[in-house]
This record gives sequence, structure tokens and C-alpha cells, in this order.
Amino acid sequence: MPPPVQIPDYTTLPITLPPTALVEAATHYLYIRPHAPKQATPDDPRSLFVVNVPIDATSAHLRALFSSIGGGRVDRVIFESSGSGAAATGGKRKRDDDEEDGEEGEGKGEVVWDRKLRKSGSSAVVMFVDKASRDAAIRAAGKVSKKGKGKKVEEVVWGEGIGGGLNIPALGISRYLTNHNLTHPSKAHLQASVNTFMAAFEADEAARLHALAKRRQEPDEDGFVTVVRGGRVAPARQEEAKVVLEKKQAKDKHEGFYRFQVREERKSRQMELLKKFEEDKKRVAERKNLRRFKVSLGILCFVQLHGM
Repeated sequence: MPPPVQIPDYTTLPITLPPTALVEAATHYLYIRPHAPKQATPDDPRSLFVVNVPIDATSAHLRALFSSIGGGRVDRVIFESSGSGAAATGGKRKRDDDEEDGEEGEGKGEVVWDRKLRKSGSSAVVMFVDKASRDAAIRAAGKVSKKGKGKKVEEVVWGEGIGGGLNIPALGISRYLTNHNLTHPSKAHLQASVNTFMAAFEADEAARLHALAKRRQEPDEDGFVTVVRGGRVAPARQEEAKVVLEKKQAKDKHEGFYRFQVREERKSRQMELLKKFEEDKKRVAERKNLRRFKVSLGILCFVQLHGM
């Protein structure tokens, strides 16, 4: 195996990546140095800058790593965000605080992946409990890096020493099965999510309206009450819509179930009105004829009586 690339001011820490079903064991190199960003922070003296972390790295992996080589106790780990660029200079960059891993965008929607994968060649900042622990980790890494130079140092296997109680999500096919299940949740899960969202929304809306009503009643410094435009309460609109829907359903209930029944009923009413109109028209014509007959009969009687 060719020797690792040497980077000035960095200590090379070789680790062994365990074999998998398809890949043999391999040697991976981490590069570490004291953290020295352009904008100093109070945590810098106890922090270690680590470059080229494995893609499956979690805070538990790095805690177990430094514990196995005899380094100090790790306080927390901050990983480089996958969207940022190189960070060897330690300047401004987007980072991802990953204490237990597995949390992905809390408050930003549904979690799709239960475990994050790191960008190849990415970096991390490992914060120890104090400066002495950080310095002990650097010395221990230096001893491991001298392996093969005449000094026997026990092989450092990546992932060994992680406690089983951490419940780190598995990779491989299990990762994609979990992703599929999270991407296509059940109807019950979706309904529960909708109910939770609506409950939170209605609570926020009620709190906003309560604060708005309170502002309407409070005078300002000059003793005037500020006129604040108010909106109709969302639950009130829902009640109105419910009343309208109930009225429509009640109306449809009496008119018939199918559309053709409604049309037939309307047509029947029109035919009845037309029939009544024709009957009234005939009755009026008969009355007119009877009146004409009475007038003609009266004239005839008058002529006969007067001998005309």
C-alpha cells in the first residue's frame, strides 16, 4: 500500500474500515490538527479539526475512535454540512451539529432518511471537555501514525467500541427500505400528521386573535385606543360553511336523489300549469259565448213584443 499523503501541520491518523459483504477491509486516513479558524471562539483551545472523515461517520464513531486510541473525553462533534465547500482554512462555513445523528431537518418537514451520509473528504470539529483532553488525543494520534516505523501499535478499527444502546440506524438495504417507508407513509400516519398540524395551527390562530383583541382594548401613551383591523375568525368561517352545507344537503334530500328525478318533477309542474291555463282559457271562451247568446235572445224578445 502506498504511503499516505502528508499535509503540513496535520497529523495523519490511519484507521481500518471493516469489511462488508461486497468490500474488503481498507485503510483510511484522517488528518487532524488543533482547530484554528479565522474567527476565534472560546471553544477553539479544546477543539480538534478532522479532515477526510468517512462517509458513514457519526458522533458515536468519533467518540469511540478517540477513546480507543487513548485520547480524552469528547464533548460534542460538529460535522461539515454537505452543501459547503472545502474547509481546510477554517474560515466561515456551514456546519451541522450532530450529537446523536439521525435527526434530519427537524421542523422542516417529514424525515426521509433516518441517517445522514457525509460528503467524501468532508471535515468535522471535535470538541473535547478541556484542552488537556484535546492535546492527549493529538499525542495518541501521533503514536498511531508511527505504526510501521518500527513501533508496534494496535490497529484502530473504525466503528469498534460503539455502545449498542445508541441504536445507530443501519446502512445498506435497510437504509433504503426505511426511506421507502418514510416516503410513502400509511393513511393513518398521514391523518395523524394532518391532525397535529391543524391543532397547532388553530392554537396559534387563537393566540394571535386573543393578542389582537387585547391590543384593541389597550390605550397608547396618549390615552387613545388604536384601531386595529381585525379579520374574521377562521373557526367562525368554518361554522358558516358547515351551516351552508347542511342547508344544501337538506334541500337536496327533499328534491330527489338523482338529477333526472329533479328534471322530471320540474317538467311535470310545467305540464300542470299549461293544462290549467288551457282549462281557464276554455272557460273564459264559454262565458263569452253565453253572454252573446243572452244579448241576442233579449233583442229578439223586444222586437216580438213591440210588433216591429
